[in-house]
Amino acid sequence: MNYVVFHTANPHADKRYFKSAAGAKRSATCSNRNAGRKVYEVLEETLFMLKYPVGMKTVKNLMTGQDIVIPEDTPYCCDPSTERYWSM
Repeated sequence: MNYVVFHTANPHADKRYFKSAAGAKRSATCSNRNAGRKVYEVLEETLFMLKYPVGMKTVKNLMTGQDIVIPEDTPYCCDPSTERYWSM
């Protein structure tokens, strides 16, 4: 069972994964203390995915020119619309 510590304003931009609940809670407490207010929360990974589903975006494949749909949180190196993807 994994746990996710995330920023409440933008959950998918700043998230960290932990193996234990204690580690995740310590991280959230420390991050909230540094932020000066409660902006980080802890959820189990499956609950996080249900509450904050990843959106999809349409990009144009650089090699074929076809439109494809990929998750919004796809890393830049795994995005077929970038030259980096095709040169690796």
